[in-house]
Amino acid sequence: MKPQALFLVVICIVLQIVHSTCTAQDIHLSQFNSCPQNLNPSQTGLFNGDWRFVGNLRSQWASVPVPYKTFSLSTDTRLKMNPANKWAGKFKNATPAVGLIVNTDKAGDSKFSTMQVLISASYIKKLGPDSMHFLSFGIQPGFTTKSFNINALTFDNQYSGDSYNAALSSGENFGKTRITYFDLGGGVTYLWRKTQRTQASLGVSGFHVNTPKQSFFNDRDIKLDVKTTVNGVLEYPVAEKLDVLPSFLFQKQGKFQETVLGLFGKYYLTPVNGMTTAVSLGGFYRLKDAFIAVASMDYQNFTVGISYDINTSALTAATNNRGGFEISVIYIFKKEVPFIAKKRVCPVYM
Repeated sequence: MKPQALFLVVICIVLQIVHSTCTAQDIHLSQFNSCPQNLNPSQTGLFNGDWRFVGNLRSQWASVPVPYKTFSLSTDTRLKMNPANKWAGKFKNATPAVGLIVNTDKAGDSKFSTMQVLISASYIKKLGPDSMHFLSFGIQPGFTTKSFNINALTFDNQYSGDSYNAALSSGENFGKTRITYFDLGGGVTYLWRKTQRTQASLGVSGFHVNTPKQSFFNDRDIKLDVKTTVNGVLEYPVAEKLDVLPSFLFQKQGKFQETVLGLFGKYYLTPVNGMTTAVSLGGFYRLKDAFIAVASMDYQNFTVGISYDINTSALTAATNNRGGFEISVIYIFKKEVPFIAKKRVCPVYM
């Protein structure tokens, strides 16, 4: 199937999911390295291939009465510039890329829901002639819709004596139960890639930089705080078939912040049809919150990861140490191209 046709299939699936589930908060995924555009808009197009498709599914706190459900689907590609195009000269040693994300999240008794449709665009610049250093700048505009079902909630005013009466007024006066606002984010990523197994990246991004209004009471002073994210990952071989991958994530939004540290071992198996096959085991520790066990496998064009959060915070009394199950799937479509040996074989990002 051609990538354009696959893209249309993905969009149809997205629309069906949106129709059935859409309608909270920023989405929260433990496998942050497996949701690149959600992590940093400048990671759009920053991969070795032609098209990338990513799916993330998370079910959190199944032990509480109403678990949280999060779903994310995204795709991105680099744009090929025709040398005859008058704009081609402006992109010498650089490549533009575009992407699309659809996120949905549903939480709590009120079915408080968030749906995001975001467009990502990046400008990937090669630094120097050796194709080892790249700097990518990204921007991410889009729209977010939040809603809740007031009829699924109960209020003090609806209790008369010892019984609950749904016919009684809640006494609450919400201006609306659904809001939609424009959202804007951006970021920058530095990538150093010596070989497929020796590379590192560091990124900084900002989300909700326009501080959108998000009040259900028509209060213009209630705004969404800017979220700042810093992330990094290193892959380095320590044996013939074994790499280590330390990584980190730091996020701050208003008075809240999160720090996640990770370490993985990646073992390379015998290639299948000349393509990389590897398994990775490791985990993350979200400070003062949870330990996250993760396993993943690279097989041909797919990378599949599963993880489970083991809650360690004060919420353990309610969760019994159970946190969230998560699965990620990444598929990279890459056209077959004739092999032409040059000075050094490097993945093509341009």
